[in-house]
Amino acid sequence: MIISVVTAMFLASLPLMASSFNVPVLLAPSKNQVQSTALFMSDDFPSDSSVEDVVDVESTEYEVSESESIISSILDVLPSGNRPAVSISKEARTSINEALLKLEAMNPTQQPTTSPLLNGVWSLRYAGGYEDDWALSSPTRQVALFLYSGGYSPGVFALSLAERMTSFPPPLRNFVEVGDLEIAISRDQPRIEAKIDVKFLGGASNDILVKAALDSSSDIRFKETYESATVLGQAIDLPQAVQYSRDLYVTYLDDDVLVVRDGSGVPEVLVRKI
Repeated sequence: MIISVVTAMFLASLPLMASSFNVPVLLAPSKNQVQSTALFMSDDFPSDSSVEDVVDVESTEYEVSESESIISSILDVLPSGNRPAVSISKEARTSINEALLKLEAMNPTQQPTTSPLLNGVWSLRYAGGYEDDWALSSPTRQVALFLYSGGYSPGVFALSLAERMTSFPPPLRNFVEVGDLEIAISRDQPRIEAKIDVKFLGGASNDILVKAALDSSSDIRFKETYESATVLGQAIDLPQAVQYSRDLYVTYLDDDVLVVRDGSGVPEVLVRKI
């Protein structure tokens, strides 16, 4: 009898004890709660941490433009690498000239001499020049080329200087390394810098640098004037009275390719590096 009374008193005090010690009372979930939980965990609403949204993107095949196709056909004819093609076969020269005439008719830049697309670093890939059939190997040949409108460009002149400096007998020629020709065009005069890096016997680099001013004469024509040359650290400033100059026509210019012709129509093809 005494045990029954104590048990009844203990059971009666349970709610008070739970209230005093903040003991949570676990209640059975309601019907609505069970449905909500089942809905949250269903496959219709996956967790963001386990499944990513999938977006279908319709791909389209890139179509090469006609100008791009012509440019590719020109570059395919030229030797690989960054050295300019100066002496090539008559058949290759004819193929390039025909392709250039088609390309120049598609020039997308209306006023190329004032276009910011000119500025940057270019690689000279092709210099039309003249065929060598009539020419004799003579020290005066280079001087004669400067006397005509179809003379050297700054880039070809720098390359010619580098080749003359490295024209040693075969055993010594192996110790000379000639770098690539780069032509930089900037906004400030002299706007053109043609540079070739030459290393002797694995030593320090020696730049061959030719600078030329570029003055706009019309929307498509420049006047290019040699100002100085630097060979093995020795700078040579050309007196104004003897500075060589030529007319230069920009016949094609886009983001990647520059085509120019001198007064006699000899073309040069440059490809942008930077």
